[in-house]
Amino acid sequence: MKTLLEVKDLKITFEFNEQTVNAVTNSSFKINQGECLAIVGESGSGKTVTALAIMKLIRSNSQLKITGNAIYDKKNLLNLDESTLQSIRGKKISMIFQEPMTSLNPLHNIQKQISECFEKKYKSDKSKCIDLLNEVGIENPELRLSHYPHQLSGGQKQRVMIAMAIANNPDLLIADEPTTALDVTIQKQILDLLDKLRKKYKMSLLLITHDLGIVKQISDRVCVMEKGKIVEQNQTSKVFSQPKHHYTKKLINSKPAEKKIIKKKNEVILSVKNLNVYYKNKSSFFFSNKNNDFQAVKNLSFDIAQGETLGIVGESGSGKSSVAQALIKLISSEGHFFFKKKDISSLSEKDFRSYRKNIQIIFQDPFASLSPRLTIQDIISEGLEVHYKEKSKKEMVDLTKKIIVDVGLDPSMLSRYPHEFSGGQRQRIAIARALILNPELIILDEPTSALDMTVQSQIVDLLLNLQKEKKLTYIFISHDLKIVKALSDKIMVMRSGKIVEFDDKIKIFSKPRDSYTKQLLNSAYL
Repeated sequence: MKTLLEVKDLKITFEFNEQTVNAVTNSSFKINQGECLAIVGESGSGKTVTALAIMKLIRSNSQLKITGNAIYDKKNLLNLDESTLQSIRGKKISMIFQEPMTSLNPLHNIQKQISECFEKKYKSDKSKCIDLLNEVGIENPELRLSHYPHQLSGGQKQRVMIAMAIANNPDLLIADEPTTALDVTIQKQILDLLDKLRKKYKMSLLLITHDLGIVKQISDRVCVMEKGKIVEQNQTSKVFSQPKHHYTKKLINSKPAEKKIIKKKNEVILSVKNLNVYYKNKSSFFFSNKNNDFQAVKNLSFDIAQGETLGIVGESGSGKSSVAQALIKLISSEGHFFFKKKDISSLSEKDFRSYRKNIQIIFQDPFASLSPRLTIQDIISEGLEVHYKEKSKKEMVDLTKKIIVDVGLDPSMLSRYPHEFSGGQRQRIAIARALILNPELIILDEPTSALDMTVQSQIVDLLLNLQKEKKLTYIFISHDLKIVKALSDKIMVMRSGKIVEFDDKIKIFSKPRDSYTKQLLNSAYL
């Protein structure tokens, strides 16, 4: 089989606080024409920085040194000038980034951003954009072309990125966590699509992911990275059946502990009655005619008892995140929700502020929710300064150090800024920020989407231990059914803003009643 790209002795070092960090150490691998090579490993292992170096999206400077070779078409990509690279990037080698919200331009609509990928402008640009959106599974593509990134769900934004990446039928597609923000049904569609395109056009795929279920299904070969080194590489079937390195065995055997359901008649901590969420269309901005508005959540009613975990699952755009944002009054809604029998739905922002330390949320995209101007110490302790003003500076620092260790990070990292961390590390920082206030109810909106499997297990264990010790209540929103199954007591399945099934997790996973629930379970790599 012909070799498309060969990486030889790639080494990447960072100078930080007068210390040398070896991000990648003497890594060598090949990608053959038409094959899928997966790179797996924990957050910070060097997966993404390897891909960025290949595309020369990071460059050597006084604090960053890159050496080695990345041979494509008999050229070393690491030595090419910018003009030559422009003829390769996006055309011959394309890339899908991990966080679509930071990759899409908020000032341009979807049609313009996809059209920019075409080498020449044609009258058929619009029809080409529609075809691409259809290929990646976006409904109503004609309507979506005029939308801006903020009007799309996380999964829809990622699908737009994939459409842009495959626009020129590249020889190599580098996919950095391409299904992170996608629900299980669309995840399967996207993986099937990438696999189909790879085989049809003999396109190679470099897949960077923490989801071993995906790796097992789609990749031909696997490289396992630990602390910047490739510790094992082999055919996928052999890696999973006969792993040689202890770290590979650790990854394969990583599975989150599952919460045991203990039926107790605990007091209801949150009660939601007839919740509705509307989003105004442009044509109705100055009018109150709801017939022109988009209804994201439709008459939702449910109760959560203290100490329980409610898992909410459903496709992108089903209304999951809208429920979360309505409950903490980040968006307007209709209906009533009661926290400890107190109707908080009608409270003003000033009156609701005292409840915010008791009801915390962890957002899906950690990079967008962490201030780039603040250190991690300031980000995590910010809530303490608002809600616990009586604590001394030393007490706040000590609490921050403790919580950062609890989520699996080192206290020495507190002086750094968000851009200096990997996606998984940023998500752990976001979790620490919520946990430090000792809330009673935590809403977790895709909190493990950016984490590798070993860290997912650590976070699940942490959440379960905290829930047991402090009788915490969780609303856990996710497309990862493995994590939902591990954490939840009850599961609510949503579709098009409605509840299609609500039951104990055991019944949902063993005897689903609704056809849509069955479809979700059949699409998941459990």
